Amino acid sequence: MTVGGRPLRVTALIKQVPKGDHSGRLDADGRLERAGAVTEMNPWCRRAVAQAVRLAGDSGGRSTAITMGPPVAADVLREALAWGVDDALHLTDPALAGSDCLITARALAATIAVLDERPDLILVGASSVDGSTGAVGAMLAELLGLPFTGPVLTLEPAGTHLRTTVQHDTGTESVEVQLPAVVAVAERSCDPCKAPVESWPVGDAVRRITTDDLTPGRWGLCGSPTKVANVHPAPLTRNPVIFRGAVEVQTSRAITELQLRGCFELREAEPAEAVRAGTPAFLPGERSSGPRAGSEVVVLVGPGPVAGTRALLGAAAELAADVGGSVTAVRTVESSDDLTRWGADAVVTLSGDEPRPVAESLAKWMAERDPWAVLGAALPWDREVLARLAVATGAGLMSDLISLSFDGARLTGLKPSGGGTLAEIVSHGSPQLATLRTGLLPLRTPRPDRPIGEHHLHVPDDPAVRRAKRRTGNEGDALDRADVVIGVGRGVDPATYPELEPLCDLLGAELAATRKVTDQGWMPHGRQLGITGRSVAPRLYFAIGLSGNLNHLAGASRAGTVVAVNTDPAADVFAHCDVGLVADWREVMPHLVNGLRARTSG
Repeated sequence: MTVGGRPLRVTALIKQVPKGDHSGRLDADGRLERAGAVTEMNPWCRRAVAQAVRLAGDSGGRSTAITMGPPVAADVLREALAWGVDDALHLTDPALAGSDCLITARALAATIAVLDERPDLILVGASSVDGSTGAVGAMLAELLGLPFTGPVLTLEPAGTHLRTTVQHDTGTESVEVQLPAVVAVAERSCDPCKAPVESWPVGDAVRRITTDDLTPGRWGLCGSPTKVANVHPAPLTRNPVIFRGAVEVQTSRAITELQLRGCFELREAEPAEAVRAGTPAFLPGERSSGPRAGSEVVVLVGPGPVAGTRALLGAAAELAADVGGSVTAVRTVESSDDLTRWGADAVVTLSGDEPRPVAESLAKWMAERDPWAVLGAALPWDREVLARLAVATGAGLMSDLISLSFDGARLTGLKPSGGGTLAEIVSHGSPQLATLRTGLLPLRTPRPDRPIGEHHLHVPDDPAVRRAKRRTGNEGDALDRADVVIGVGRGVDPATYPELEPLCDLLGAELAATRKVTDQGWMPHGRQLGITGRSVAPRLYFAIGLSGNLNHLAGASRAGTVVAVNTDPAADVFAHCDVGLVADWREVMPHLVNGLRARTSG
């Protein structure tokens, strides 16, 4: 397990995050307030450290852990050292406070440059529980001129390459990348790095550097093109009715409440808003006539769910109408081609789909057009392309938004923050780049079809990336179509999942899960709901044995009715449901199934 016959040098980039929820408030300088919070190593980063130690150790090489943060962040490096990392480097400087993804990536790239030897492999966590951006790894790869892949479940060196299994919502893919490379590690890839505090080294085991040791740059909040403009309380959209007492009585009353709410009636849905009419971006017969400068909204259409593409195009059409512009869909060959009715005024088809050359080709194409915004889904392909574009343009990236609006001058987006709040993100870059959770966007009704301009953009291959077998499933499609979804948390033992089958059969329900459940391997990754998973909009959502973490509930926020079952009357889920039962779900299920059979039909 060597690279070109020599030991492997592996660097893990790790992050300190609040343990559990945090306040979500802004301090006097407009930064998210973290002072006084109990902290720990980000769960995904724990896997990056464990893999770095394994790979370096197996090859007789050396592993290094790097973090960026305040002085207290050195704790995550001490834990990494206790786990077996050879060297630890801490970039700490008040000038870095408030850095967004782009500035963080630049600072980390500059830190890697001060290492005695350039790493063969740089490992990052696939996401973080406090930001859920998933962008820093791809940005770092672009800054260093390296290939990127992830999130990976397996990774093994093979000569000058790394063989990986990449995790997708709908399956897995075998990907081989040339070293050196940047790789994002999935949470299910291995057991986490967890070392008891008493084993952490003390003294000068951690090397510290500041921005004075880096190449000059604009750091921190003042250098960041994206910022948190405000924090808003999450709107209370539900008025919970909570039942207690004897399980049979609770269940009967809950069924009555659901019937009163019409949860079992087949009724026509309210007509959705139509896609806004657009402005032709390319006039028929013209080679390169576009909208007026600065008004074009570009939408990436990659390998994602069709419904998500349609929702994103509809949102883009709304924004384009607000700025007097048009929508250009940039699509891969294998993606959906039914785009005009859903919001596209022009279509550009890419000849290749590898993210690194796609970003390079798009950057040149965009330089001649000056688009107002570029939008993509919060999916791996879109994230990597837009992260690389954020580096190429210096525009930054608003990541994993749940909504997007126009304030008369700029785009503003919302994403969940701590303490049940929503952070309002703004971009001062140009163009404005954003990834969105398309499952949380409204799906509009299509507009009439019409002829539009269709063009092609050449994209070369990426010789550093080879893709082989892809194994897919229908997990995402099944959830997207489901009228009823049953979500389970860690409070449900996987050995008891068969006890949910009668309710699934009766209501035609699909199973879903929290992140911790899928990361345990108890359900496929494609069944995960939440900010770092899928977003669905069923008529009825059952939350069984889960605490009510807002990051998970965001994935079911569009459900018509939420029913929660938990033995803990203080569980957060009861503040975010419509009907709640304070009981053991295993006692509830037989009464629920029998009661529904007796009182409903069809």
